[in-house]
Amino acid sequence: MMKKLELKGTLILIFVTLIWGSTFSLTKISLKYLTPFFLLFERFFLGSLFLGIYFIVKGIPIRINWAGSILGIINFSAIAFQTFGLRSTTATKGAFITGLSVLMVPFFERIFLGRKISIRLWLSVFIGFLGLTMLTVDFTQIGYINWGDFLVFICALLYAIQIVYIAYVVHKKEVLDLVFSELIITMFLALLFHIFFEPESLPLRNIFISFIPVLYLGTIATSLTLTLQLIGQKYLTPTKSALIYNLEPVFATIFAFFILKESLSLIQFIGAFLILLSLFTSIPSSPIDN
Repeated sequence: MMKKLELKGTLILIFVTLIWGSTFSLTKISLKYLTPFFLLFERFFLGSLFLGIYFIVKGIPIRINWAGSILGIINFSAIAFQTFGLRSTTATKGAFITGLSVLMVPFFERIFLGRKISIRLWLSVFIGFLGLTMLTVDFTQIGYINWGDFLVFICALLYAIQIVYIAYVVHKKEVLDLVFSELIITMFLALLFHIFFEPESLPLRNIFISFIPVLYLGTIATSLTLTLQLIGQKYLTPTKSALIYNLEPVFATIFAFFILKESLSLIQFIGAFLILLSLFTSIPSSPIDN
């Protein structure tokens, strides 16, 4: 049986991935008007502002700590490597390579946290990765390996490190301090990259047109979800968390079907089923306090 706190963490992270899944369609719409790093800056600026207002209303002192700042550096670095990598590779290969992070997490959990990974959990990881591959990859477009693939691989590596790092630090620091620090650091780094790598000016009209989806991305899909992510990972192992994050492309596909009218193939249906199956095979799994 799944323990009460583990169930709580699972439900929280499923909700987080549901929200993240909705961001793909809205990000695609926003990028018609904004450059990638400006969108990232605006998103994390609104997230920081939203959380900062909450601190002020609740009378909570605003603190930026090193642990959260490192989390922000990892988070932004993963996004930056993925952004630059996708300029030289296909979205299909990028999705496949990013999905490798699911395979990396149990290794990092074993190495850095010293936790034993059960056979059942290894099986779940394999099923989840297979499902993710079937859901996101068009094998006719895989082709050869290039520099962009390597950059996206670093992104996958960083995402795996981020999941394990959260598990390490979330019990040592206040969650809201960690989130605010992550938001602020990511915001400033995104602004710097926008200034240096996106010299073209953006019409003010574009910012206004895209404001509603960006407001959702910044408040609900960033500030709220990053807070819930850290709370949810308090009760789960990194490997179990990674399996739940596999649901993100499942939800993204569902939202794309309804919002962007994108179709879903039989292979993608099977992939989504395998991702769900991987969650069920991971129960029971090792609770966080073992």
